[in-house]
Amino acid sequence: TPDLFQKLGELMLRWSHFDHVIGNCLGAILQLSPEDTAIMVFPLPVNRRLTKIKELAVLRDITDDAEAALTAVADVFEHIQKVRNNVIHAIMIDDPNDGLKLHLRSKKRALTIDQVFEIEELTNYAAHCALSLRYALGPKAGPVEQHPLPDKPAIPRFLNHPSPTEIQLGQPLAPRPPASRE
Repeated sequence: TPDLFQKLGELMLRWSHFDHVIGNCLGAILQLSPEDTAIMVFPLPVNRRLTKIKELAVLRDITDDAEAALTAVADVFEHIQKVRNNVIHAIMIDDPNDGLKLHLRSKKRALTIDQVFEIEELTNYAAHCALSLRYALGPKAGPVEQHPLPDKPAIPRFLNHPSPTEIQLGQPLAPRPPASRE
């Protein structure tokens, strides 16, 4: 339905905004100008940006607020990234049992639309934590703004796994029968 696609589009825009803020965080910790950040940081994928921020945080004297915000972002990022990557690179299928699913053939993984929308609150939390990190790393100009960390929402049950690399999202589709050669 159009409403469903609109809601999915809004969620994807939130993921893009998160990516953008994390890029600005890396630019801030490197003390780059916006122009240099656009050249040096924004071509990097978001997971690489976050990894570099964590590496630099060890080398630099970042504030306790920045450390707390970085920890909060890192704590939920892998969960969001798994769903985000699945959605962005998936095809949509109408499963007779589960309804609409986003199927990622390369990972043999499928998410129901309900599972995708279950991470909306976690996405909003991550975006607020990223803004907290950006402000804690220092102002763009003028006085330092404070952006307190929000309360952490529960991780959706389908993502709540002790090892994020072993998460099974939804159920894989049954393999297609081999094509007959008749």
